[in-house]
Amino acid sequence: MELIIEEISHGKKLIGRHKFATSSVNIGRGFHNDIILSDPHVCAEHLSLQCEGGTWFVEDLESLNGSIFANKQSITRRHAIESGDIIQLGKSQLRFYFANHPVIKSVAFSELESLVERFGRWPMIITMIALFSVINFALLYLNNPNKEIVYSQIFIGVISVTVGYALWPLLCSLMAFLNKHEPRVGSQLGVSFVIINLFWFTDFFKALFSFNLSSQWSWGWLIALISIALTFSLFWFNLYIAFAQSAKRRFKIAAGITVLVYGGLFLNDLSDKPEFNPYPVYDATILTPVFSVAPASTTEAFIKQSDELFIDAEKQVDEKK
Repeated sequence: MELIIEEISHGKKLIGRHKFATSSVNIGRGFHNDIILSDPHVCAEHLSLQCEGGTWFVEDLESLNGSIFANKQSITRRHAIESGDIIQLGKSQLRFYFANHPVIKSVAFSELESLVERFGRWPMIITMIALFSVINFALLYLNNPNKEIVYSQIFIGVISVTVGYALWPLLCSLMAFLNKHEPRVGSQLGVSFVIINLFWFTDFFKALFSFNLSSQWSWGWLIALISIALTFSLFWFNLYIAFAQSAKRRFKIAAGITVLVYGGLFLNDLSDKPEFNPYPVYDATILTPVFSVAPASTTEAFIKQSDELFIDAEKQVDEKK
């Protein structure tokens, strides 16, 4: 009976797949084995599989670190294996399938996947990056504080900002590659710059409405909601492109990152405001030291002291004349 052996990571991600039509398979670090593992914790002759009467049996060849099933059962003798069993050898993991093992149904291309593919085409990517650069150039030009405009500095600023924004989708592609997924660099760049450009247009419409509508209309909350939705969408699409995960898990991670981003911005905004102190604070630049500690007095005493101060001031004026 044919046997399929998959080398998988500890996160159950596929690393390699082998199919055998023989009645025996040897696994180890030695070059004479059918499957050669580079794990230093695996012995030269570590595991042996034999097919007898249509049943596959596994046997540990007295290896140094042993072999363990996924349910933590050590292989101390010959064991019959079932389709889907996982065995750990050293730090490596192997999954065993029979040829008749059922597979999940094929997944049809969704409209969302087609949209991501369109955004990942290089004409779209170049267009979105060019649009981002043009908008950024215009803003740097209009907000230039100097009377003399140095175009070389503006171009350097535009390039720096564009490269900075491109680092995030490239990082997502790198994470996908490290997790044995397709990097899909084009899709990451295209989707990211589409959403980033939507941020620019959000700011534009905010300024347009604020200028043309009554000041009594408050658009801050609406713009904040749109910005949060765009940020969530950015992270959701990055996760959708980079990793194969459930929709629920993707939603939780994207929402968590969004909360962290806007929570950090909110705390940073609070840190810029002066702290409220309910207790009076003595400031020597306003009050003289005589009034640093003042005992309580009646109204009559306060009026009498005030009159004495005026009389004393008049005497000092007369003496100077």
